[in-house]
Amino acid sequence: MDAMERYENYRAMVEYWLAGRFVPSEDGADGLRQAMTYTLIPGGKRVRPVLCLEFARICGAEPEDAVPVACAVELLHTYSLIHDDLPCMDDDAQRRGKPSNHMQFGQATAVLAGDCLQAEAFAAVCDAPISEAARYRCCRILAGAAGLGGICGGQFMDLDEGPASAEKLTATDVCKTAALIAASCAMGAAAAGADEQTVAAARDFGAALGMAFQCRDDLLDGDGFCALLGPEKCQQMTEGYTNDAYALLDAFEDTAFLRELTEKLAGREE
Repeated sequence: MDAMERYENYRAMVEYWLAGRFVPSEDGADGLRQAMTYTLIPGGKRVRPVLCLEFARICGAEPEDAVPVACAVELLHTYSLIHDDLPCMDDDAQRRGKPSNHMQFGQATAVLAGDCLQAEAFAAVCDAPISEAARYRCCRILAGAAGLGGICGGQFMDLDEGPASAEKLTATDVCKTAALIAASCAMGAAAAGADEQTVAAARDFGAALGMAFQCRDDLLDGDGFCALLGPEKCQQMTEGYTNDAYALLDAFEDTAFLRELTEKLAGREE
């Protein structure tokens, strides 16, 4: 199986699970389900759950057993997108070429959709056919990526309108972007029952990849590090974080897929 086939296989697993998770019901909450799935399905490239499934595989698990864990990451990611777009946050009217969630359903429903997706993320981990210890570890990792040291803390820092600096921007991106990518990798290893050293190595790789991803995004969009430091420095940062990610993969075997995915993410074209 080549890299593209593996990617699409993982993506198909994720799409199938997500499509069956929030089916219509007669409980009076279908309007909320509609708002949740509006942003969730169809989603983006599903990079985070793909990373989770691949780390589960290279750490000795059957990827199929880690699908709920991988989808939990995507549920949490989607919650963050809905809330980031709100007028009180980044105030974005569009997401992925269509009206953002609050533009389509109103702010109150969008807030509830995000809240519910975050709760459902932890429920998904609890439903995974892995050991109780592995479920606990995955929940703890996911909580870390969601809270003060992750998405929420990063969004709070992003709202600060004070003077920009490289240190401040790095701290924001570490929490807001890199933390969830790092958690995706760590949760895949944890789902497979890997030891703490291996989980930490997976997390470190994801953190480096997440920062490379963000720096490359800044370079493409002309904002963030690119606006602050200039395109040449931003390109150097992208390359530096990418090289760090490659080096961290030396702790694992059978990493051809991850190396190719790293190359695509850090050097991607829009």
